[in-house]
Amino acid sequence: MSLLIITILISAGLYIYFDITKNQMLKYVFKPLTTILIIVLALLQQSEVFDLYGFLILAGLTFSLIGDIFLMLPTDKFVVGLASFFIAHIFYIAAFSSGFGPFLDLEYLIPAAIYTTLFLWVLLPKTGKMKLPVIIYAFILMIFMWQATGRYYYLAQTSAFLCFYRCNFICYLRFYSGLCQIY
Repeated sequence: MSLLIITILISAGLYIYFDITKNQMLKYVFKPLTTILIIVLALLQQSEVFDLYGFLILAGLTFSLIGDIFLMLPTDKFVVGLASFFIAHIFYIAAFSSGFGPFLDLEYLIPAAIYTTLFLWVLLPKTGKMKLPVIIYAFILMIFMWQATGRYYYLAQTSAFLCFYRCNFICYLRFYSGLCQIY
């Protein structure tokens, strides 16, 4: 298991390196490879009985892989990638709510709502015709964070925070900074 986690970290590091150095071919190898390795890790974490939580997490990871592939294509498939991640987050929200029902503690919702509001306040003026999809996606990310932080699963919380900020960073790069037109 430790070897797999190290391999995931190396693969992710190589993806970042090849992205920075503009090596498109190897970037296209290591981006999906990293997500596939994470899916393998999730599969290995499953108990002998494949429960609803595990199924929903794996479905979310699969749609995340699809979203990653669409976002890295040389043609602009941002909307399709966003839709794939939207579906992935619906699965993650369902997973975090499975067996417990939705987590309703407002002390976790308020910080997520404040952050989401501020992020949209900065981002929306630059989104043009993408305003509504971005608002809907931001709302789903907010619920995702709310449900994940309310659960006391360290790995789920850490993964949710990383995913949340990565998604925000992608949107920032896409719409605000002008650093990239295609992720």
